[in-house]
Amino acid sequence: MNRLLIVDDERFTVDGLYEMIEDTPGLELDIYRAYSPEEALEWLTRTKIDIVLSDVRMPGMTGLELQQRIVAQWPRCKVIFLTGIHNLETAQLAIRTGSIDYILKTEGDEAIIRSIRKAIDSLAAESQSQQFMLQAKDRLSRALPLLHRDWLMAVLESSEAHSVVTEDKLQELHIPLRSDAPVIPLIGRIDRWGEGSYHDRALLLYAVQNIASEYYAPLVVFTASLDMHHFICLLQPAAQANEQSETWRETVSFVQGTMESIQQTCDKLLKLPVSLICGAQPAEWEQLPRVYEQMKKRLIVGLGTRDRMLLILDRREEGIVPEAALPPLRTLMLQLEHLLEDGTEEAFAGAIKSYTSLPTQYAEYTLVYYAIANLLLSQLTQGGEGRTGEGDVAVRDGLMNLSAHPSREAALSYLLQTSSTIYARRKSIQHERTHQLIARLHQYIRGNLGGDLSLTSLSEIVFLNPAYLSVLYKQQTGMNLSEYIAELRLEKAKELLTATPLKIHEIADKVGFETSGYFIRFFKKRIQLTPQEYRARE
Repeated sequence: MNRLLIVDDERFTVDGLYEMIEDTPGLELDIYRAYSPEEALEWLTRTKIDIVLSDVRMPGMTGLELQQRIVAQWPRCKVIFLTGIHNLETAQLAIRTGSIDYILKTEGDEAIIRSIRKAIDSLAAESQSQQFMLQAKDRLSRALPLLHRDWLMAVLESSEAHSVVTEDKLQELHIPLRSDAPVIPLIGRIDRWGEGSYHDRALLLYAVQNIASEYYAPLVVFTASLDMHHFICLLQPAAQANEQSETWRETVSFVQGTMESIQQTCDKLLKLPVSLICGAQPAEWEQLPRVYEQMKKRLIVGLGTRDRMLLILDRREEGIVPEAALPPLRTLMLQLEHLLEDGTEEAFAGAIKSYTSLPTQYAEYTLVYYAIANLLLSQLTQGGEGRTGEGDVAVRDGLMNLSAHPSREAALSYLLQTSSTIYARRKSIQHERTHQLIARLHQYIRGNLGGDLSLTSLSEIVFLNPAYLSVLYKQQTGMNLSEYIAELRLEKAKELLTATPLKIHEIADKVGFETSGYFIRFFKKRIQLTPQEYRARE
């Protein structure tokens, strides 16, 4: 869903356009209002805006000046100028500087809707661009990504990042990041592969990374694959800035807001479901291993269907000290870990059976068994906030005592039983966290019906990307979030009409409508009665 921001210093004009656009069928838009250029800039800092419908002449900052700020923050945003005074020079300048249209207010609503549809089509066309695949093929032909991956794993596994992250090393590997500045981490995961060879998947994985690089082109960006399912982006502002400066805040907003565009492009162009998680704030190089572990855990536990997620790491989680990292394992153990994290229970069980049947010597079998046992033990409380119980202690004792099992078959059965427990617990935690998130969202909405219930504001309450919040809510409840809010507002309005002497405009304000006229139209459309007629009947 695209986001549209209406900007004008005349409140009546903004509210009228808002109501007209929202009532237009066939427009899938999340609409926001700004009554000044300064308020518009606040929205642009908080969330990604795809289309801006702006007046040209406004006090304090002209529409053309606002356009320059918009393009600097969101380069792909489409700007439509709406003005009451025709000025050929201004129109020419607006078109030259990148606006998609220049409309006179006297042209009417049809011209505005036509221009908005043109902007939506333009955004869709850009996401289909074939240049992503062409550049991905060029990148695949180089060996540098392998060196990048090795360096990145050293950073994520090292307790002394200063010895791995140096200016000389970054220059040697052609990595554009700065060693003296923090980074904004973003992890991507291919949720599900379709049919295709290893080479096809490698090409597609590089294509996904390239799509991310293209969208984050205004920043300093470094991407590398972690395995055949995961990749990571490390990002910094293009210009040096103090970590507490506005530049960093705007950069974090841009990175988080662009996640949905990357996901949508991967879905449309590559036919790949991709989940993304971004850090809530810049991380120092020394903090990166800890933040990476927490982000990885969030991806593992997930929400909803664990498919096409857009997550933001809760700031409270960034300070959690992770459990001790597993010692290096053989290639087969890495594969097993990936299956446990991203595969099905059946695939993981099949792999355990295969690996435990390989060793012929007891000593080799013991090594394989304890490697699997260690992996299961480390995952037993994964995503469970460190909670353990008496049952976990018993499972731990059974895992770490091979002699307690009378045969290889009995030991295998115990490993399979433990893995089944992990999958069941993960599913339970996933369901519980999703349910709690929806409940927290409902509680907030019920308590703030008269306030800002935009998708962006609600996403900030639950630490999710706005687009993913909309998808997750529909998955879990079967209805759109906007419809739920509308139903609550309608019920609250009915209650106030029958139980209080409040005037219509006062009730409209209490249930979140800017004007009484819009409230009346909303109410009548829902129950075929005006608020006055409903009150009279009751």
